[in-house]
Amino acid sequence: MKAKYVIGIAVILGAAVFGATAFQGSVTPYVNFAEAKESGDRCQIMGDIIHEKTLYETSSQLLLFTIQDEQGIPLEVSYKGIMPGNFEQATSVVAKGRFDGQRFAADELLVKCPSKYQGGEVEDGSR
Repeated sequence: MKAKYVIGIAVILGAAVFGATAFQGSVTPYVNFAEAKESGDRCQIMGDIIHEKTLYETSSQLLLFTIQDEQGIPLEVSYKGIMPGNFEQATSVVAKGRFDGQRFAADELLVKCPSKYQGGEVEDGSR
């Protein structure tokens, strides 16, 4: 009877360790631009898009753009793939990838557009 308990506990602990390790490996940390340049590891950065410095090459599906952080520090980003449909209206972007020595090479983009609900206060005449 005791061997069954020991085996059961070992299986549960093994599953817990495996789950924690798998979860930790899938988490991509947010870092600032300097940390992204130094680490070389996969990470995610966020910044405001400078649309004047955006170029999309349709034939090669290469998107080159520049973002800036809260301090106004710019960083060039490259993304290989179809440009997100709402990229031109986006105000900021989260890019996941790694710094390749010249620019941040993103393999995943999450664009953030201004909400259509912001700034438009609706007056209610029922008060």
